[in-house]
Amino acid sequence: MPSNYFIFSTGGDWDSTTLYNNGDEYMADRLYIDLKAGRDDFGNFVRGGLVDGNADATAMVVPQGTSQEVGIFPGKIDLEFPMHKVTVHNDTPQFAIEFTRVILDGADVTEQVVDFVTDIDAVNNNVQAYIMLYKPHFLAADEVATINLI
Repeated sequence: MPSNYFIFSTGGDWDSTTLYNNGDEYMADRLYIDLKAGRDDFGNFVRGGLVDGNADATAMVVPQGTSQEVGIFPGKIDLEFPMHKVTVHNDTPQFAIEFTRVILDGADVTEQVVDFVTDIDAVNNNVQAYIMLYKPHFLAADEVATINLI
């Protein structure tokens, strides 16, 4: 089964928003990625991100004019926002979450990511995208930073 390579790009409005898969324009009503990681059994944020395998993810597109959900992985998606670029990559056939890599603006944040959400829903005119990173500190309290992507 060949991998997907999606490229999502937006300048911040619908007219500048495009989605491609393997070099061809992909007309979609929705792009949805929800990645949750870096939590203990009580839901508290902890270091480790995706590498410990304690994570959950949904990543799909809905082709235009259908209600059919198409999985993004195995594969790769580049998401180009006005101020940031995020790459999520996983080529494992069964989407083994611990092998997922997340790159934010050229830096590997796989071990820091606790949330990554992108919901581009053209039908309902709903757009949100953010990434939350766990920031451990040696002498001060650890923190979770939220970066709004759009």
